[in-house]
Amino acid sequence: MYVIIVAAITFAVLFGLDKLLGKIFRGKAQHKSGLSVKLPKRYAIVSLLLCVLGVLVLMQLWSAFDRLMLVAGIVVLLMGIGFGAYYLGFGIYYDDESFIYSSFGRPSVTYRYADIDAQQLFIATGGSILVDLFMHDGKCVGLQSTMQGVYPFLDKACHARFRQLGINSAECEWFNEGESCWFPPKED
Repeated sequence: MYVIIVAAITFAVLFGLDKLLGKIFRGKAQHKSGLSVKLPKRYAIVSLLLCVLGVLVLMQLWSAFDRLMLVAGIVVLLMGIGFGAYYLGFGIYYDDESFIYSSFGRPSVTYRYADIDAQQLFIATGGSILVDLFMHDGKCVGLQSTMQGVYPFLDKACHARFRQLGINSAECEWFNEGESCWFPPKED
């Protein structure tokens, strides 16, 4: 019974925070376009499970004081809160002309698609593709193939970049969507 109550309260708090932060910090046109790249849902699930587990450990120890388990419960709860904050804080919101890159602990930055200078691809263990987009200001936007909405974003960014720079995809020898080459390769 306690598990269901704690899970419901934790879910309600995370859901409420997401909606509240969305209304406060996401008022630009890109946020309202409905197009976004988000972290996989498993981050939210892990966050919820860690919060529930941490609270359950703390509730169990409320009557019987055990320092090690108390510290473990606090650490697990803080890890759950951290995962939840990271999940809620990351996102790329885009429209036809630009995108906003939001990352936990950093201010959001708005880029035009023409600001993408290069890309670098990596293959992670398990076959996941990692794409680093290098921007004109020297910053890097890291994307993973496991993110929700990443491929529609990369396709939109590629074609919008061609349009903004006034070039044709046939002119670019590096362009090959089938091999995940949307932008020029990074020069070493």
